[in-house]
Amino acid sequence: MKLFSKTAFVLGLLMVGYLPASHAAWEAINSNIKIGQGKRTYNKSEKTLGVVVKIKNESNNQYIEPLRLVISQSSHNVINQDGITESGLPYILLEGVILPRKKLHTFLEFSYTPSKLFFDGYLEQYIEDPEPEDITPPVITLVGDAEFAHEQGTLFVDPGATAIDDKDGSVDVVVDGTVEEVAGSYTLVYSASDVAGNGASVSRLVTVADTLSPVITLLGDREITLAYEQSYVELGATASDLVDGDVTVDISGEVLAEPGEYTITYTASDLAGNSATETRLVTVLEAPVFELIVLRGGEVGQEWDRKLNAFDAAIGYAECNEDGGAGCPSISWEWVYDTERGNVLQISHADNNQLAGFFIGSSDAVDLSAFETGQLKFDVQVVSGDSNITFKLDCFYPCTSGDYPIGEKGKEGWETVTIDVADLKNRGLNLQQVNTGIVIWASQFTNTVFKLDNIHFIGNGDVPPPPPPVDFEYQISNYGLGTISNAINPNSYRCVVDYGNWIYNAGVVEPAIDACDALTGIPTGTPKKRYPQVIGDAATKPTPTHKWWGSVSFLGEMTIGDPNDGAYITPDPITARITDRGFRMMGIPAGLRTSGNSFGYQIPDPFSEVFDGLAIANSIHSDLNAYVSDSSDASVTIQWLNSDELVVMQATFVHGSSYVYLKAFDGDFVIKSLRADGGEKGVYFQKDNHLGIWTNVAGNHNNFLISGEGTTVFENISSNSIGVINEAKEITVSWLPVLNATPTEAQINAFATLARNVVNQVEIDYAVDRRDNSVTVTHRYFDANSQPITTLVGLQPLHWKNANLATQYPVRSARGITKYAQVSEFSYKLPYVGVLPSLPTLSDSLDEQTFVTLLDEFFTIEKAMWNTRTDAYWSGKNYGKVAELIALADQAGLQLQANEMRNWLKAELQDWFTAETNDALDEVKYFVYDNDWNTLLALEESFSSHQQLNDHHFHYGYFIRAAAEICRVDKAWCSADQFGPIIELLIRDFAAGKNDEMFPYVRNFDPANGFSWASGSVNFVRGNNNESTSEAANAYGSIVLYGLITQNEELVERGMYLHASTSAAYWEYWNNIDGFAQMNDEANNFPNDYPYITTSIIWGDGAVFSTWFSAAYAHILGIQGLPTNPLIMHVGLYKDYMNNYVDLGLSESANNLPSGLIPGQWRDIWWNLMAMTDASSAIDDYNSVDSYEPEVGETKAHTYHWIHTLNSLGQIATGTGALTADLPSAMAFNNAGVITYVIYNYNDTPVTVSFSDGTAVIANPNQFTVIK
Repeated sequence: MKLFSKTAFVLGLLMVGYLPASHAAWEAINSNIKIGQGKRTYNKSEKTLGVVVKIKNESNNQYIEPLRLVISQSSHNVINQDGITESGLPYILLEGVILPRKKLHTFLEFSYTPSKLFFDGYLEQYIEDPEPEDITPPVITLVGDAEFAHEQGTLFVDPGATAIDDKDGSVDVVVDGTVEEVAGSYTLVYSASDVAGNGASVSRLVTVADTLSPVITLLGDREITLAYEQSYVELGATASDLVDGDVTVDISGEVLAEPGEYTITYTASDLAGNSATETRLVTVLEAPVFELIVLRGGEVGQEWDRKLNAFDAAIGYAECNEDGGAGCPSISWEWVYDTERGNVLQISHADNNQLAGFFIGSSDAVDLSAFETGQLKFDVQVVSGDSNITFKLDCFYPCTSGDYPIGEKGKEGWETVTIDVADLKNRGLNLQQVNTGIVIWASQFTNTVFKLDNIHFIGNGDVPPPPPPVDFEYQISNYGLGTISNAINPNSYRCVVDYGNWIYNAGVVEPAIDACDALTGIPTGTPKKRYPQVIGDAATKPTPTHKWWGSVSFLGEMTIGDPNDGAYITPDPITARITDRGFRMMGIPAGLRTSGNSFGYQIPDPFSEVFDGLAIANSIHSDLNAYVSDSSDASVTIQWLNSDELVVMQATFVHGSSYVYLKAFDGDFVIKSLRADGGEKGVYFQKDNHLGIWTNVAGNHNNFLISGEGTTVFENISSNSIGVINEAKEITVSWLPVLNATPTEAQINAFATLARNVVNQVEIDYAVDRRDNSVTVTHRYFDANSQPITTLVGLQPLHWKNANLATQYPVRSARGITKYAQVSEFSYKLPYVGVLPSLPTLSDSLDEQTFVTLLDEFFTIEKAMWNTRTDAYWSGKNYGKVAELIALADQAGLQLQANEMRNWLKAELQDWFTAETNDALDEVKYFVYDNDWNTLLALEESFSSHQQLNDHHFHYGYFIRAAAEICRVDKAWCSADQFGPIIELLIRDFAAGKNDEMFPYVRNFDPANGFSWASGSVNFVRGNNNESTSEAANAYGSIVLYGLITQNEELVERGMYLHASTSAAYWEYWNNIDGFAQMNDEANNFPNDYPYITTSIIWGDGAVFSTWFSAAYAHILGIQGLPTNPLIMHVGLYKDYMNNYVDLGLSESANNLPSGLIPGQWRDIWWNLMAMTDASSAIDDYNSVDSYEPEVGETKAHTYHWIHTLNSLGQIATGTGALTADLPSAMAFNNAGVITYVIYNYNDTPVTVSFSDGTAVIANPNQFTVIK
């Protein structure tokens, strides 16, 4: 810079700006341009002075270049200042100034406050450098390879090219040449030119060839199982080739009548010589087998009531019975422990040379006719002495099979003996009069010791063995005054006939039973118990159910090809099927689509080992059994065992994670895809111990990253079966959140870097801030050493919308946009709505006489009709509605009605809470603890609450709600020495705390997702599901009420956590409140083409607008109003949404109002829902109806009270966090700006309740306090 001139000025305050980037070079201007100061002007109103700055062009030429006035000295900043020069001096930019020749130009006026100020400055002009000549052509870059192999028969899509010029930037590329459908080589020439005319070109060679084999499609299942003597019918197959179209399929192989496995082979070839082969496995089953146990596992079968006996020649062939042989000098027996089998029976012959034999007998004849074509089997091992064995069966003297020597048996160890029952019959045995299960002795009967185990009859055919007698054993456990059983009374068993015989009321059993009397509903046969699929650490603690992975602990592995084994687990954003060969996995976002009233991953060919996505298998094992070996709040570890019960491999899935962590204990991992490299599979990355694989099948594009532990070898990478080998036998399979594109290097590195940070456990904890009752939920991630570990966590909308956390890689999945964060823990905060035992009765809100009349209408019904059901769900609904009436009757001063209803409710619950009547186990209305499944079963069963453990939180929540209403007045009834312990046992079943010895942590609630699941078995392709959030809220809110009554703060806060999370998840996932508000696409949790504002059933992979029982909109939306009470006030939090919700729910009504609904579509529930935001309209429509039938869990008195009370109170105002209270049983309501504060104080002394708007309310003890 060169100083041209300086002229002093008095200037005002200036602000600092920035030098425009376009002015690259500044020089001192011509000496003919002069700068000077003009007139000063004083502004009296603003008390400022203005200074005119003047520039004069004294040359003969017009000056039009840009100028700037550089301020070299100033006692104050200048207001009109534009920026700072390179030397740090401030300047004022004078672009657009034209200085005529020989003219004076006034260009600027400065303002300043009067003071002794000064200014020095000078002018500069902008000089632009000359532009050099452009002689460089553009650079053309081919997208993809220069030599390109294209599959004949598929559409060629030119990947194209790009061109960049150093002057012009991106320029157009023109391609010359075509690629024909006929096989051959084709050249494409890509050309580009810049503005200066410099040109360039490159070529690509495209080779078109038919390299793909025909695709064979089997008609029917890949694996077929035939019953014994069922004929095989060939279903055939079709084959299609991309080039040749339909081609012929050759079929070879045959299926014989004998039981076994047969393979049918299907082969097809195209004209280019590419060949394909598919096989079908046909299994012909053995004849149906059933058994009758004589002795097994240290126990005698129940048919053999005489149990263990012997005869002895030393005492004249008299018998000794159940005494271990004390009365028989020649023979004795005892239970001994065998290291291979556990308890077995050991029989010892004395050294006295006297014949003696052991037998297991029955007082009554046992009919073995069903086993005529079967066998008697038993295991024997000779410990010492004579290894020749003789046995027989008797059928009441003198009927017998006769002595049956079977030679040397069990000399070298345990040996199984098999005898045809028909042979025994031919020897004289009357099969209908058998009275011994076995009679056996050492043939030489002297100084011999042998063991027996597993004595049983095997039957073949369709005739089952006779049913066992009803006699059974059970034990009673006491919980305060309550009792439960450890076994189900067989007289409780019931069945139905519906295209088969199906048992219920029998616990966690297989649904099929041998026979069912359709008239009596009484089954024939023994229920087959199902056991949890758990091993290792999982087997040492209560078995979790109702999780996103719950099918594994309930069902174990899914058989490939079997549609009856449909279960997928959903560690969103991954969905996976655990199979007998490993598992199949895909990314939910890759296949997320809307179809009609549903959105989710519509899995193509869901029962195959692999189709879209990948399958992970073992190199040497295939017929595997899967078990849960460990789990945490958001993870599950699954182990696969072979037929020898040795662990072959394991995988850990983490909810919200793209990582699956695997370890093999035998063999190596094999990564399978549907195709080898081509149009449906390829490799996008390979470096060090990482391999990136993409699949694109049926429109579902998935990107996977395989990361090995240490040096890792990938074999046959281009095939559809990639071997992965490393010394540790450990890998991580990652699904990358990149849709329909190749992951960038940054994305690959981000996931690869943390792939081997192996997450072993996830702990999810909560903390309630009792100042505002908000709930903070924290997820913590740990390694195998219980140390915090950093990983990429996929946060779902409930998480990231309520957390302050940096996230990246957003992708739309089942719950909405999942965002990833690199953390070892994160927290999010939820508001709490509040709970009340009922709505208060306000003096001016309703007509008292009308209310009393409606209450008495119910009260005068015969009490036996208040509940006619004997299952927990429908009984619970009846108890819930009576509990509501008790609370309202108390407030209305109707003590007669209130007391009688309370006493009735006590009697009903006490019936359920005591398992025996007159020292005999009940048949209905009692509870059984299942020690295998760590659960409490209610008799009777409904909605598969035994067989699938469904809906326990729904069912038992009604019981807790009813108990809380009893104890609101009679607190002693819930004390430790009365019924408190058994009430808490019900709570523990569906919402136990951590480290409970009898029950899993919060069984139905899923801490990872933040809401509950209904199914225990989870045998669904879509994962688990949940329908009614309101019934869940009823259960969790009831825990809060009960905890407040009993002053159990731990229960209070656990219930608050579950209730707050259920409420928040309802608005996030069921109602998509941010999508309704049209905040932005990222906040919208529903796909853009999903047509409804709500959904009714949440699935692991998405949601559906439907119910399990009805397609009516009144049911689909109305179900969120069951039961209507103050524990579900979260439903009415958002007025605009609720108005639209009601409109949609009533859109099939004759008049778009509840009054226009047909019977059975819950008019009263819809009046209740309407009243949450528009009570006046609800009342108007209610008054238009003369009569109606209440919903099963509702009463007319309660509906009348509800809609009129809300008409006075207005809409719920707590629950969004905008207005909070510091007491759990406090709420506020807003009616046109008037806030009403409602508190129920369960304490025996007054409490002061503080609301966040500054209102403090002194609440009286054991009653409502309501103020405005």
